[in-house]
Amino acid sequence: MNWKKQRHSGTVRLLHWVYAPAVLALIFSGLYIHSPSRAFGFKRMDSARKTHAVAQFLLLNSYLARVCYGMKDKNYKEIIPNRKTLKAIPEFLKYEFFLSEKKKEYPKYNPGQKILITSLAGLILVQMITGMALYFKPLQRAVKPVGGLNPVRWLHYLAALMTASSVSVHLYFTLTNSLKKLKSIFTGYA
Repeated sequence: MNWKKQRHSGTVRLLHWVYAPAVLALIFSGLYIHSPSRAFGFKRMDSARKTHAVAQFLLLNSYLARVCYGMKDKNYKEIIPNRKTLKAIPEFLKYEFFLSEKKKEYPKYNPGQKILITSLAGLILVQMITGMALYFKPLQRAVKPVGGLNPVRWLHYLAALMTASSVSVHLYFTLTNSLKKLKSIFTGYA
């Protein structure tokens, strides 16, 4: 019999497909909030802010659920970079930048995926903190001693650009890798 190997559980796939559109909604609504333009799909600021709030809620809760699931299932060890991951980066980058024809196979996540997923956790945390400081009046007063809202706004915007870049990199590597691996986020099997 030809048994397929499960790559992603149903829980992991469900959470991925909750936070994927949430991230896109945050990017577009955030860009509109920063610089209103109908090109981002919104007609009014209040609809962009509501979308931003709902997407934040979905992203935060699905990401926390994924972390809890990873702790319970102990599959966080497959995601968090370690020394072996760091040592594998040069070889991984050589192949990805077409400097080597030798493609190394990795158990589940390659070094780029591990670093990307882990860095998103930090970016999301920065965006949550800066976003709350921009939105809630008591926190707006709290940031006055460190330069006011403008540095917070720029930090939030920079983190948003880094998140958007991460999504672009993720999509590039997903679409240029194995079709079986791409299908696994839909079916669960490679």
